[in-house]
Amino acid sequence: MINYIAGISLLFLVSACGGKITTSDIKGETWQLVEMTAGMVPPSDQEAELSISQTYVFTPEMTFKKQQTKDASTIEASGTYTTKETSEGIFYSLKYTEGLQIVGSCTGNDNEELLLRKDGKLQNSWMMCDGPLLVYEKQ
Repeated sequence: MINYIAGISLLFLVSACGGKITTSDIKGETWQLVEMTAGMVPPSDQEAELSISQTYVFTPEMTFKKQQTKDASTIEASGTYTTKETSEGIFYSLKYTEGLQIVGSCTGNDNEELLLRKDGKLQNSWMMCDGPLLVYEKQ
């Protein structure tokens, strides 16, 4: 009987702690590109309309899908992701398994990083190496 109570207590503690470890509110949500600024170009020189459409969908199973439409052509990508909480916000490390041609990274491999900022917007890290700054809002 004591083992049974101890087991239930342990399960209760693990599940209670597990609920506090959630790293983000965006799991299972869709994010839409709302702002694009080319690297090293002043914002006043940017196009009035976005030249591409991009969305990310993150699932609770730690997978993601990315869709990009440009010039009436759509490319889809997918993979898995992990999260890491920092003082700047929550970093999402994406590992692509499909659609590598739309990975936005400085290294040119199958990894991409996004930051969920404290203002609730999601942004890429590609601008760190003169790529475009892409900002997304939750839909």
